[in-house]
Amino acid sequence: MRPLTRLAQRWPRIPLAAGLAALLLLAAGLAIIFDNEAAYRTQKSAEIRVQAEILGASVSAALDFSDAPAAQEAVDALRVNSQLTAAGVYSADGRLFASFERTPGRLPQALRAVRPELGGNAVEALVPVTVDNARIGSVYLSAVREPLSRRVARYTVIGALIVMAALVVLVLGLAQTALRRANRELEARAHALSEAYAELKVQVDERARAEEQLRQAQKMQALGQLTGGIAHDFNNLLTVIQGSADILRRPGLAEEKRVRFAEAIVETAARAAALTSQLLAFARRQPLKPEAIDLNAKIRGMANLLDRTLGERIRVETSLHEALCAVEADPAQLEAALLNVAVNARDAMPDGGTLTLRTGHCELGDDAVPGVFVAIADTGSGIAPEVLERVFEPFFTTKSVGRGTGLGLSQVYGFAAQSGGDVTMTSVLGEGTVVTVILPCSEQEAAPVAALTRPARTRARRTGRLLVVDDNEDVGAFAEALLGELGYKVVRVNSGAGALAAVSEQHFDAVFTDVVMPEMTGIELAEQLRAVAPHLKVVLTTGYSDEISRSGARGRPVVYKPYRLDALAQVLEDVLAESDREG
Repeated sequence: MRPLTRLAQRWPRIPLAAGLAALLLLAAGLAIIFDNEAAYRTQKSAEIRVQAEILGASVSAALDFSDAPAAQEAVDALRVNSQLTAAGVYSADGRLFASFERTPGRLPQALRAVRPELGGNAVEALVPVTVDNARIGSVYLSAVREPLSRRVARYTVIGALIVMAALVVLVLGLAQTALRRANRELEARAHALSEAYAELKVQVDERARAEEQLRQAQKMQALGQLTGGIAHDFNNLLTVIQGSADILRRPGLAEEKRVRFAEAIVETAARAAALTSQLLAFARRQPLKPEAIDLNAKIRGMANLLDRTLGERIRVETSLHEALCAVEADPAQLEAALLNVAVNARDAMPDGGTLTLRTGHCELGDDAVPGVFVAIADTGSGIAPEVLERVFEPFFTTKSVGRGTGLGLSQVYGFAAQSGGDVTMTSVLGEGTVVTVILPCSEQEAAPVAALTRPARTRARRTGRLLVVDDNEDVGAFAEALLGELGYKVVRVNSGAGALAAVSEQHFDAVFTDVVMPEMTGIELAEQLRAVAPHLKVVLTTGYSDEISRSGARGRPVVYKPYRLDALAQVLEDVLAESDREG
């Protein structure tokens, strides 16, 4: 009975001890709970941050190239993670670029509205997105910390253990051990994700460098092919010009030979001008004179030209869709493009065959712009797939030496693109090739075919005072000599400022000015002359002007270099005749 006696003697203290034990256990349990919550939140924050860094790496290219659909696709891939409540990609200026949110209104619409912690049951991460150490945007992720039901279930067990004094200590110890093990696993997982992100970033950087090197190599290859082709063709032309000029300088040359070699220089220079025009066409910088054209009528009008060009062994057939809308294009360039394709088709049918021209309606681009197509099909040998990929490259040709420059199809490509259209090519070896030129419809009505043919005009002899403006001394002196031969009195200056000063002091009937000049372009000079001398006519001249090809000459006549004496005379006489009518 002695143990019972001792227990009875100590009974009054048992409630106090039990209460103190319960309080100690409750305090220990609460301490464990708070420690667990802090550790879990830390690890959850680290995990969310790693996910944000991975998302940042995925959308860096999309941010750099302003590709919102690609960024949105990367953000949508995170929807499978049910714990994520919101994800946002922000541009460098803080605007929302791509996002998703499970609860509307949760995601900040501007970067300045993102706070480090929203509190409550959420965990956030905000990381910068950088390219070459330059910040191009930010990534924001928000995740629910843990469902309330799961937390209640876990801590109910801890509360029950507080009542059972002996088991509480053991169970809490075991629970703490398990939680620490879970934390270590989370740390290991976060570390593994960080290493994976670092490896992914290295691979992305290496791939970007490899792609850039490949693009640079392709650019250099294309540039080498282009410059080599230009040098080859121009060296051939310069050989004829320089050789003919050397012959003309020899004393005692017979008149017949003098005329022959002079004509050779003129013809070769014309071919050089045509080559330059083809290069400008490929670069989509050729000056165009668009008109509303009936494509069917244009093709019918080219029937005789195609027959003469293709020869008797090629049969030309047409399948023209009626009631086509008019297309707005340069008639001469359209005719040259169709003829280039037809000549290539002829060369693909050395033993003869059929060339079919078919027209119809179609749509252009993603906006479904109404358009018209002309498909030119041959029954030739066809083109291999590896060659088909390069057919529009300048100076690329499969023809033998001396049978082509490699600029025909590149000119067609440039003309179609500059006219707002497109050109495609399909081919099957042994069956033939189809080249399709697509042009947008015009809102204007097509002019009659007869109106497209301008009658030759007889040139009346006119004289007057002209102001020549050119910053190139040789070209300016040449223009002065040509105009002097035509009977004009010429004053020459080498800048726009000099031209304005000359006009303020002297009377001129017209101004003949180059477009590309330092300090003041020819178009800017013409605008200033309009203010000080509204009735003074201005004629522009240029070998290449991006401004004219882009926005036009604003109603002024343009003489394109290299210009011929007759062409220059006709333009000036038309301008002076118009000035007389207005006067």
